[in-house]
Amino acid sequence: MDITEQLVAIFGDRLKVNEPMSKHTNFRIGGPARWFAEVKSAEELSRAMKVLKENRFANANESANANQFAYYILGAGSNTLVSDEGVTGIVLQMAMRDVAIQGTTVVAGAGAISAGLARQTAEAGLAGFEWAISLPGTVGGAVRGNAGCFGGEMKDVVRSVHVWRDDQILELGLNDLAFAYRDSAIKHSNDIIIDATLELRPGNA
Repeated sequence: MDITEQLVAIFGDRLKVNEPMSKHTNFRIGGPARWFAEVKSAEELSRAMKVLKENRFANANESANANQFAYYILGAGSNTLVSDEGVTGIVLQMAMRDVAIQGTTVVAGAGAISAGLARQTAEAGLAGFEWAISLPGTVGGAVRGNAGCFGGEMKDVVRSVHVWRDDQILELGLNDLAFAYRDSAIKHSNDIIIDATLELRPGNA
């Protein structure tokens, strides 16, 4: 099977060929991606990364060979600019959006929309994440860049994350994440965030 057929076997009709990136960025600009797919589970991500590795795709941050395909990880497409020339490799959009709330602990998929999660936790009577109601993008992107506003930051609520790294899924704790102002260890690695565990506190819905 060629690359396209292998990816279709994973994503089905969610695998798009020559997909305009203008459909997937907040600025509504960007040429076509050679391949584009929504990733809805850690299993899909692992299978896709195996195919990309076998076909010698490189992380977009490391691809120095103009003839080598690269892979790009996309959240909600906020604060993202894509050239009109498009993307010669594959764009994987993190679409794991499940949210589980148990007591004051919240587990959110990397593709969960930050503002939606802020509303959901507030309605559940949890405090500590309401500052994110105006935050664009996804939980994964917010963790990667330690997003914050109105006096709050992701480092204040994140307790751990699951990431894909080198063909395995790892759990990283707060110390591993090395949060700093709009920065984290993940920002300087090839780790792909799968989900994040937040610890909030009781509040008045």
